[in-house]
Amino acid sequence: MTLNTQKKSLLRHVNPYRFESVTRSLRAMRDGMLWLVPCLIVSSILGFIASMLEFMNVDAPVVIHELNLLRLSLTSLYPYLFAASISMMLAIKWRLPRPPIAVLCIAYVAVAEKVLGYGGQITSVLLTFVGLTIPLYAVPLLSKIKRQRWARLLENEVAGRLVKDSMNLIIPGVIVTLVVVLVTKMVKFAGVYLDSPTFLTMYNPAGDPYCVGAIFSILNSSLWFLGIHGYYALTPLVEPLMEMVEINHLVFESGGIPSNIMNMSTMSSFIFIGGSGATLGLSLAILLISKDKLTRVIAITSIPLGLFNINEILLFGLPIIFNLRLFFPFLLAPLLNMAIALMVLQLGWVATPVVMTPITSPLVINALVATGGDVGAVVLQAGLVLLSTLVYLPFVRLLDTHAKTRDLYIPSLDTTFTRREEEAYILTVDPVTESLQKVREIQGMQSQLEEFATREFYLEYQPQVSSYTGQVVGVEALIRLRDNAGNVEGPGQFLSVFEQANLMTDIDLWVVRQSVIQSQKWMDLTFYMPISVNISSHTLTDKVALEEILKQISKVPGLIHFEITEESLIDNQAMVEESISRLHQAGSTVHIDDFGTGYSSLSYLNRFDIDTLKIDRSFVMALDSERGKQVFYSLTGIAKQLGMNIVVEGVETKEQFEIVSREPDVVVQGWYFSRSVSAEEVRRYSVQRAAVCNTSSLDVEETA
Repeated sequence: MTLNTQKKSLLRHVNPYRFESVTRSLRAMRDGMLWLVPCLIVSSILGFIASMLEFMNVDAPVVIHELNLLRLSLTSLYPYLFAASISMMLAIKWRLPRPPIAVLCIAYVAVAEKVLGYGGQITSVLLTFVGLTIPLYAVPLLSKIKRQRWARLLENEVAGRLVKDSMNLIIPGVIVTLVVVLVTKMVKFAGVYLDSPTFLTMYNPAGDPYCVGAIFSILNSSLWFLGIHGYYALTPLVEPLMEMVEINHLVFESGGIPSNIMNMSTMSSFIFIGGSGATLGLSLAILLISKDKLTRVIAITSIPLGLFNINEILLFGLPIIFNLRLFFPFLLAPLLNMAIALMVLQLGWVATPVVMTPITSPLVINALVATGGDVGAVVLQAGLVLLSTLVYLPFVRLLDTHAKTRDLYIPSLDTTFTRREEEAYILTVDPVTESLQKVREIQGMQSQLEEFATREFYLEYQPQVSSYTGQVVGVEALIRLRDNAGNVEGPGQFLSVFEQANLMTDIDLWVVRQSVIQSQKWMDLTFYMPISVNISSHTLTDKVALEEILKQISKVPGLIHFEITEESLIDNQAMVEESISRLHQAGSTVHIDDFGTGYSSLSYLNRFDIDTLKIDRSFVMALDSERGKQVFYSLTGIAKQLGMNIVVEGVETKEQFEIVSREPDVVVQGWYFSRSVSAEEVRRYSVQRAAVCNTSSLDVEETA
């Protein structure tokens, strides 16, 4: 068994219950939901204020009515907000443009609302579920379709990146719209059953409170375990519970004794204490016995929000979602809370809730408000927190035991494996952090591009001299950038910015056009000099760009040649092979630039029809040692055995030239002969060398 295989086996042993393929999607969902927490809290505060006014018997029916209307108006936007926020985060995962994806998903919710039909509580309920789930299948589907060639309307960014992204989402957007319609129709069909007399008879909070409590608790925990927001997905089951609170309130106001012990305030005050799964008990259990520092930090961080029954930090941070070690207590704790709370309420030890308290109302206060100020409700709430803590304790101990396996000693290797997968999951870069960092990078890049836009691009040419004849046999076109003050920058100072901006193809095309124009000018002077041009992998694999290059070089057949890096041979090898073949057909030769410094592989030389190896200057700098000479001659030997020409760049001294020129007919490029100069200077230099070599073929030494 190899070491890599052993490590994979250990990873599976360390964390057999992790569903790695969904972690990034779950994290994206978490971030999307967390973005909405302020909105959800605002909605809950509006409802809480209305409840407090009712609790204190404030004579302000208009204010209470307006607060409830505001809360309902905000709630009606939830399907659209869910779709937009979750889809934007999923767009990061699937490498899609976020704004158009968010807009598309909002449009899909509007389409779904039309399919479901307007009006009726069941429609509102189903629409909330649709808003939560649409991004989960729509965004991956959009990504998969967008990658298909037949679905793209634009292949380049001639009109800009935004135009390209928007146009290329048209066909995928239409197809996914049809999918959304079909899925929504199926959801609507399921909704018919939820609204049927059969289901409503079974789901009767007044007639069978224990059954209703169990159904709601189990479904809510199960949905959250799958990453679906249980409360909003179960809106159809929430409405009957809210009606029970209203009935209790009317009975209480009329002087009667409320009897509907299973209602929404019971759920929020006594069952889901700390959020779904009664996870305030989980936080306390972790703080009581866990010795894992990272887990304790997550628990401490979650408590402030847990006091408002918000537990996304635990759900996605520990995580609870898709974590089978915590599924059983996550299911059991609210069920036990429900059974005990209903028993206490039924016995009359605590007043039945008569005031609606939103699910995110603060603990203690929600119990007091819901029960009309019964202190016993606070005692009951504290007892239930203790109960849920006891439920979670053994499972936290299991998590802690599992955490100790992070240090695995491997005797045969005399080493310790210390990086467990859960640690890697929690410590990896967060998508939100990634996106913010990307925004900062883009802003910096745009600032630099704006600065470059005020400067002038131009070409210089560096002669390439034959070691055999001493004459200039070619030149390399090198791009330069000059400001208004005449200061010149080399490509190393600005090309990385253009590469980051995906503008390298534009740079390459400009260099090719300028080289062709210069070649035509030289031809008019009866000066025929081959020009080598560097092109990037982006250009080599862009069909539109390649067609433009072939069109340009056809004006000066056989005079424009191309240098590519070894990295260019890695991406889309079939396309690269075809591009090289077409350049050969047009009369151009292809050189591998900086050979030996990149992803060197003899298989590339075997597969691709390369004409020339251009040996990097780093090998020339090493010629002062015997080992350096051996490496250099090995490289030239490979080229000769493969029948390739050799260009050596970076030759700066007489000693280096004497060593390099021992190889027959090597082309030399470097400051020993000349720096990069203007077109006129390189023509004059070439003519002078030709004249000197004609009078004395042995005198090949020349100053820069």
